[in-house]
Parts: sequence; C-alpha cells; structure tokens
Amino acid sequence: MNTALATLSDNPFADYARAVNQRTIVGDILKFSKGDWSAGQNDDEIDEGTQFVAVMDELLIGWVKWEGGRPSEHRMGKLAEGFRPAKRADLGDTDEGDWETDNIGKPRDPWQLTNYLILKEVEGDRLFTFAPSSRGGLSAIGQLCDVYGRMLRQKPDQFPVIEIGTSSYKHDSYGKVKVPVLKVVGWEKKAVAMAALDANAKSEGNMGEDAEDAPF
Repeated sequence: MNTALATLSDNPFADYARAVNQRTIVGDILKFSKGDWSAGQNDDEIDEGTQFVAVMDELLIGWVKWEGGRPSEHRMGKLAEGFRPAKRADLGDTDEGDWETDNIGKPRDPWQLTNYLILKEVEGDRLFTFAPSSRGGLSAIGQLCDVYGRMLRQKPDQFPVIEIGTSSYKHDSYGKVKVPVLKVVGWEKKAVAMAALDANAKSEGNMGEDAEDAPF
C-alpha cells in the first residue's frame, strides 16, 4: 500500500501514524468511461441515478504516479485536514523523453492529479472509491465540494447523498465529450457511513491477520 504524509507538523510520529493508516482505495473502484458507470474487477454496470453517501471527510487529493499501467506512488492527503498538493514541477520526472507513451504513441506524464472519494451505497454497506484524474471527473468532485462547503456549518454532522449521472460538452477537437455528474439529492448522518468504513477496516484487518498466520 502506498501512502503519503497528509501534512507536516511538529509531531512526526502522529504524521506517520496517519500516513500508514490511510488507505488509498476502499471497496470497489467506481469507474466512469465514455458515459458508462461500472464498478469492481468485472466492470459491473452501475445504473445512472444510483445513489451513494459521499464520505467527504475521507476525500484524498493529490498526485498519483503511474508506471507500467499501475499506480506506483501516491503524494496525497485529506482535504479535510488542509492538505495541499505539491506543484507538478516539484515531483520530478519532468523529462518527456523518459515518459511512457499512450496508445497513440504520445508521451504521457506519469504523474496524474487525482481525487479519491469514498462512497457508500445508500441501502447497504458496500463501499466504493471514485478515483478520477480526468478534467470532467475532477470537476464533478469540485462541484460536490462546493455544495458541501456551503452547507458545512448547517449540516456539520452529515454527508451529502449523491446521485450519479452523465452530462456532456462540445470539445473543439474531440466533439461531444461525456462527463460524470455527482448531484446532491439529500443528506445522511456521518455516523452511518463511518460505521461502514470501520467495519470494512476491521474486516480487512482480520483478513491480514489470517494471512500472516497461514502456512507457506
């Protein structure tokens, strides 16, 4: 698991504890591709209009480095804790000659600005992580943050309930581009979502203990 210190403080032990306990991906990955929503390793279809509780206090922002089609390093932290992403120039890997190429042979920056937003299904405890790095995905989370930020003082103990959807805009080069929508349709007590996260963490912790005790 790759983690990064969320902030620097006068207590490096507390910083390290937060870092090693901070999970990057929780539950199944929720993906948006060309107007379609899907989740999990089998890309199970998720219908538009499906509702989730957005766990805003756990929103991670920052940079993810990709190598060989997989994330190899995270420089991320919690927005709620005041984390500010580094400037791209400070991350290194600035020589495009060393970059991997995309499917049309164009050099691709290994560092991608990314958000990790944990979502809980409304009618159950299944968890997802929406992890966009596209302009449309980051914009959708930005709009969600705007709504949440304006309601924070009125609803300090609640998370927004969002409904996933699709919108589009016309791009000069690519034509019609579809983008994700996270529409706020209600509110849910934070304690409900956090209980699901705690149960998930305990479950994965028990799995880890079982794996350590297993014979090889």
